[in-house]
Amino acid sequence: MTLLGKAFAGAATAAGVGLLLLTPVSATPTHDRQATLEFGVNFRPFQDNYVDIGGPGFTVGDLLVFQDELLDRKGVAVGIQGGTCTITAFLPDGVQTHCVGTASLSDGQISFQGLATDAPVKPLAVTGGTGKYQAAAGEVILTEHGDGTGTLSIRFTRGPSQN
Repeated sequence: MTLLGKAFAGAATAAGVGLLLLTPVSATPTHDRQATLEFGVNFRPFQDNYVDIGGPGFTVGDLLVFQDELLDRKGVAVGIQGGTCTITAFLPDGVQTHCVGTASLSDGQISFQGLATDAPVKPLAVTGGTGKYQAAAGEVILTEHGDGTGTLSIRFTRGPSQN
């Protein structure tokens, strides 16, 4: 079951889901300042993220608020990321959320947003950045493995800078 599937399947599902605790795997620059950053993902427990805004249980407008530590492939902290996902609709097979987040690294921040569903692959847009990532544009792909882990790939079509 996917992250959003676990998060919104019902109130009794507070058994440990969350969002985006990252472990960098690689950064691969290309000839035209494109690059890809790959991260492993461990999810923070749902009960630490869920904010019940509306009526009791899962309703439109409820939030997942995440603040997670970013780790390198050896498990060393390299930054944090945080954000929110707001329930925007109930679908036949789960929910749709609008997510906004920022990864903060020692050389700058990378912001992202987009609509997500219960599908295991969630594409989001890189909307900008600061520092090394100030001209950033591209795509974030979150892939859930269904076991509390996943991968996050940040593919830049512009940025990061070479400075």
